[in-house]
Amino acid sequence: MIKGDTKVYSLYGSPVAHSFSPVIFNTTFEKLSLNRAYLPFEVSRENLKQAVEAARTLGFDGFNVTMPHKTAILEILDRLDKNAEEIGAVNTVAKTKSGLVGYNTDGEGAIRALRSYGFQPNNKRIIVLGAGGAAQALVHCLSSENNTVRILNRTLDKARQVADNTTGPGRVSYEELAKSSLEKGMEDSDLLVNTTPIPTSTLVSQLKIPFNNVKDTGWIFDLAYDQPPKPIPLGRGTISPLEMLVHQAALSYQIWLNQRAPFDLMRSSLVDYLGKDWR
Repeated sequence: MIKGDTKVYSLYGSPVAHSFSPVIFNTTFEKLSLNRAYLPFEVSRENLKQAVEAARTLGFDGFNVTMPHKTAILEILDRLDKNAEEIGAVNTVAKTKSGLVGYNTDGEGAIRALRSYGFQPNNKRIIVLGAGGAAQALVHCLSSENNTVRILNRTLDKARQVADNTTGPGRVSYEELAKSSLEKGMEDSDLLVNTTPIPTSTLVSQLKIPFNNVKDTGWIFDLAYDQPPKPIPLGRGTISPLEMLVHQAALSYQIWLNQRAPFDLMRSSLVDYLGKDWR
C-alpha cells in the first residue's frame, strides 16, 4: 500500500506501457514488505528535462530511463558514474547527497544474461545492430574483453561514433546496416546482438536474406521485448531479453538500496506474472 512516506522510483521513456519493470519491482517490494513503489511515466523527448526536475521536486529516490532518453539525459544530471561517463549513456539514476547521479547497467545486465545461457563473451566474433544508448553500453562492455565487434547501423556516422568511443582491447569496426553486411555478419558471427526495435527475424525477412545462410552454431540476442520475435530457423540459439531485463533491474535495485538484490525473487516475480519461464 502506498503511504505518505513511501519511497518512489519511476521509469521514464516512450513507450513504456509494455514495460515489465513495474511488475518486477513492485512485486519484489511487496514480498519483502518494503515501503517502496515503482511507477512508469510516458515521457516524450521534449519533456525529459521537466520530468527530471519533477523527480527532484517530488523527491523520487531514483528512476530508470529507457528509449529514447539514454543519451539526452546526460546533460541534465548532476554527476555521472565513471562507467556511464565512459559509455556516454545512462539508464539508471539515483538520488544522492550530491544530487542526481547517472549509472548504466545495460552492458553488465547483458553480459550476465549471456553468461546465464552458457555464452562466455570473450574471444568471440560479435555483430551489434544499432548505435543508440544500449548499443553504446554493449560495445563498451564487449570491447573490454578480447572480442571482435562489428557495429551495423543505417546511419554510418552514429556507428562510427560508437566505435571511436570504445577504449577496450577488443577490435571494433563498423559498417552500414544493409543486406550484404548483415548476411555476411550472420554467416561468421558467434553472436548477433540486436539493439534496434525491429526483431532480427523481421530484418532478415525485409532484407531477403536466405535462412540457409544463417550459421547454426551462433546465438541471436534481441534486446527489445515489446513484440515477440519469430524464431530464426535452423536451430540458432536465442537469448531472451527478459533475462537481461531482470539482471538490469537487480543492478538498479543494488544502486538504489545499496544492498545485494534478491535476484531469484525478482526473476520469479516476472516468471509468475507471465505464467511461464522464458528459458
